[in-house]
Amino acid sequence: MLNLAAQWLEQGNVQQALPLLVAQCEKTPRDAHAWFLLGACHHQANNLEEALQALERALALEPRHIQARCAKGAVLCGLGRQQEALHVYRKALHLAPTDAQLLLNMGVVLEQMGDLRAALERYELALKHHPEFVPALLNRGALLIRLGRLQEALDDNRQLVDLRPDWEHAQFNLGEVLLALSCWADALAAYERAVAVNPRSAKAHFAAGLALSMLKRFDQAQQAFLTAKAIDPAVYEQCISNAARLAEGELHDFTPRVIYLLKEVLRMDSCDWNNWASLSADFESLIESRLGQPGEIAEPALAFRALALPVSGAASHALAKCVAARIAQKTALFPPFVHEGKSNGKLKIGYVSPDFRIHPTSTLTRRMYALHDRGQFEVYGYSLHPGDGSSIRREIENGCDVFRELDGLDDRTAAETIHRDGIDILIDLAGYTRYSRPEIFSMRPSPLQVCYLGYPQTTGADCIDYFLADQVVVPAAFAKFFSESIAYLPNSYCMFDNRQEISLRQFSRAELGLPDQGFVFCCHNTNYKITPVDFDIWMRVLKRVTGSVLWLYKGGEAVVANLRKEAEARGVNPDRLVFAASMPNAEHLARYRLADLFLDTAICNAHTTAAEALWAGLPVLTCPGATMASRVATSQLTALGLEEMIACSPQQYEERACHLATHPDELAQIRARLAGNRLSMPLFDTERQVRNLETAYREMWRRHAAGQSAETFQVAIE
Repeated sequence: MLNLAAQWLEQGNVQQALPLLVAQCEKTPRDAHAWFLLGACHHQANNLEEALQALERALALEPRHIQARCAKGAVLCGLGRQQEALHVYRKALHLAPTDAQLLLNMGVVLEQMGDLRAALERYELALKHHPEFVPALLNRGALLIRLGRLQEALDDNRQLVDLRPDWEHAQFNLGEVLLALSCWADALAAYERAVAVNPRSAKAHFAAGLALSMLKRFDQAQQAFLTAKAIDPAVYEQCISNAARLAEGELHDFTPRVIYLLKEVLRMDSCDWNNWASLSADFESLIESRLGQPGEIAEPALAFRALALPVSGAASHALAKCVAARIAQKTALFPPFVHEGKSNGKLKIGYVSPDFRIHPTSTLTRRMYALHDRGQFEVYGYSLHPGDGSSIRREIENGCDVFRELDGLDDRTAAETIHRDGIDILIDLAGYTRYSRPEIFSMRPSPLQVCYLGYPQTTGADCIDYFLADQVVVPAAFAKFFSESIAYLPNSYCMFDNRQEISLRQFSRAELGLPDQGFVFCCHNTNYKITPVDFDIWMRVLKRVTGSVLWLYKGGEAVVANLRKEAEARGVNPDRLVFAASMPNAEHLARYRLADLFLDTAICNAHTTAAEALWAGLPVLTCPGATMASRVATSQLTALGLEEMIACSPQQYEERACHLATHPDELAQIRARLAGNRLSMPLFDTERQVRNLETAYREMWRRHAAGQSAETFQVAIE
């Protein structure tokens, strides 16, 4: 009877094996192997508590039963008791230190606990003793992908496929590493082999859809996704959730074209420009080709990513309108809010942001909330993302009359909360950036809604009445690319904290990796803003300015490797690139004393970064373009009276950088003027900027109260 039960169990016939094993254990209660098989049967049936009891009986009878120990550890993992499972495995290792299955199980539980290095060691030890143990090869190959060790993962998975070419999981994992290596055609071939082995593999069909998307075979990709969904809707949804990492958060609009664009644009984060020319052409053409079409491109993450690509104002506006229309369609299911008339009294203004934490937007605005005139305004803060316990977060909370955390609320409940508070003017500080929730604004919980500061582009949304800007970042000719009416602030629209601390620490060049001598060009922008066009200019400048170096922000090892490779390809010694690691903001500003000139990026300027460099006394050289994101540094320099640092063309930008680097007296005069203007010009006059905002809010409300629709207007200079 025991042998028959074991055969059924091996074949997966749990329901037939279970009663036989129960009977056998009752008949021979001291048979450890029978209890082990009963535990294994309960485990397969997902009866975890019963499985654990049976396995413990087996081990009580035969403590050296290695299979029972392995099975007990697996059951404990299933119960979420990983630490106990690890203890079981460690005890078992004393009995069988070379047991491959035991080492594999230990690796699995260590992975679950987040100790990836230790997990890898267990897989490697299993393979040391049993080089062709395919489960360990499979797990090691998958873990190497997670660790970013892609070439090793490729070798591992190719070995696995050679051993088991007919194994679906082997082909699938090979496809995964090839996809990570951007070998789209080879990845597709591996996924198709996995599908040939198991036509019902939803995840293999889905992954083939990803590879087809990257090959721009969009119709076939869509069919692959639909097939995956038809086979197993739950697996399909999980695959979409995994793919959301492309958008660094929730993926709203899952289509092959969106997947292609997002995955390609992610290369920008590590300065991988291998597909730059194709992406630049495809981004705009794919948007334009899908306008008004079913499955149109309407992904918020793409609207944000467009800021750093050579996309026209018209195309960005069209994309934003598609995004906003999709959001409006989703929120139209809810009944509209009714806004009651307001009697005379203070205006209630509400600031909504996911960035009330250590973040560039909060670095700029941390004093703004407290500086509002409490005789005229009541200030509410609405946080969309958990706080970080920082001093910035505390200062913002204390600067508001009412501060609410909306992170745990769904969009409708969050909107209802804002509406109950009776907010008159609701200000969106995030647009389509990470963790933003434009759905809340789409439900219009406030009669007037405004976009400000955190998103330098139109939202394309009818629910946003005004966009706060200035005449430099959005000149009259650009206003047609904004769905909102423009409320023009005087001087610069930028906000800044004029109590921003600069550390007194005196860095040496050596401790920051800079050479003892030579001109230091600097760009501490986030790496995705750097384009090959910027880099071409910078490398020509380095060639022309003997002994100079370029000081960049170190966003990761991939950034360093890619930019060093790009420098070498342009005939520049990679050692002339120096990379700055992250450090506390006050010290970050202090290290600017060792830089000579900040070189701005063209398509998406330094925003907070430029303001901080100027605040620290470092001149910034910029060249404005045809979008708001490309004109922010120009706005700041204009508001500081440093118009000579604004180039009229890329050629002039290059010549100006070389000229200033070789004419130290002229650069010293600019530094002196910057130091003199720093506390007298409008850019860093926080109190004045808040008064300008208040004037804008009062004018918006005056028009609304008079029954007038939103219209573009200019706030007068004080």
